[in-house]
Amino acid sequence: MIRRLQIKFVTITMLATIIISGSIFGLIIEENYKTINRQTDAILNLIAENEGTMPEYESRNDEYSRYINMETKFSTRFFTVEVDDNGEIINTNLNNIYRVTDQNVENIVREISSKSGYYDNFKYKVIEKNGNKMIIFIDCTIQLNSFKSSTKKSIIIIVTGWFVVLLMISAFSKRILRPIIQNIEKQKQFITNASHELKTPLAVITANIDVLEMTMGEENEWIESIKNQTNRLNILTRSLLNLANIEEGKNRLELSVFSINEVIKETINDFKVLLQDKNIEFNSEQNIMIKADENLIRQVIIILLDNAVKYTQESGNIKINLASQGKNTKIEICNTCENTKNINIPRLFDRFYRDDKSRNKKKEGYGIGLSIAKSIIDAHRGKINAYINNEDMMCFRILI
Repeated sequence: MIRRLQIKFVTITMLATIIISGSIFGLIIEENYKTINRQTDAILNLIAENEGTMPEYESRNDEYSRYINMETKFSTRFFTVEVDDNGEIINTNLNNIYRVTDQNVENIVREISSKSGYYDNFKYKVIEKNGNKMIIFIDCTIQLNSFKSSTKKSIIIIVTGWFVVLLMISAFSKRILRPIIQNIEKQKQFITNASHELKTPLAVITANIDVLEMTMGEENEWIESIKNQTNRLNILTRSLLNLANIEEGKNRLELSVFSINEVIKETINDFKVLLQDKNIEFNSEQNIMIKADENLIRQVIIILLDNAVKYTQESGNIKINLASQGKNTKIEICNTCENTKNINIPRLFDRFYRDDKSRNKKKEGYGIGLSIAKSIIDAHRGKINAYINNEDMMCFRILI
């Protein structure tokens, strides 16, 4: 349990770290890319305004002014191509570019299909000029390479940072969770010690009851009441001790291959008397063999079936469905019950939790059975959850 708590803490912390830092990193990368586009758009518009030439620097007071300065004319590599309506090249201006020649201009122009965008590392814009079209290309190689390089380095840094954070959180998780872990350990130790300590006085009380029965007779209502309450305490003590042992891993799993169908059928047969006023249905596609601790899985089925019997009204329905699901086995136990909308499903597996309505109906139990069932399934690395199905039935699903 403590190990699972540590893993959950580390996982949640890392997810929060990754989401927050990843979002910030993504926004920074997006803003850098937008800045490159705004800068190139400013220069493209400047050249377009001057019909394909770079003008002398003039102070501007518009949205592009911060991207244009006195050095822009000398640092910008660009070229222009004029084409007619048929796409034939009329004129080219390659004076401000080195790596583009008359031989490859035609191939570049042929692949241009939109009015603006990127071709290789060139950003272009198509404008109208004297009834023809002029395509202005700006070389963005330096900006794009710088962007890609900084992005790659940033990714390496942030991933390394995540790894370092993971190591630090893993190393300090025990220290951070120490108060909670100590509290859990104390609770477990108290339950274990209390359960053991209660065994002796309960045994003495039981022995004294037997003596009283022999001396005063078995038909004494006070003795019968003491006997019933002592039995209840014995059951609660065993349940608490069992739960503590399972959570502490003291109950080692004795794995074996067995028929889950037979376990369910035998459990149903054991409940035959309690099921007389209820309708039970068991559906299974085939005889399914599973590898698990048979005694513990049987205990889970008993707990869930007992729970279904308790809360199913007279003439109500109980359905048990068994099926294979990939490499796993799915067990569903559903029952009709009153006021399903009022059931607090997230708390059903909480230790000692019982719905107020169930107390009013004086249902037997201590609110510990489902906790034991969950601990057993967790020990098998399976999953158990509760839900209300389409037929408004309370259902428990096991995947093991």
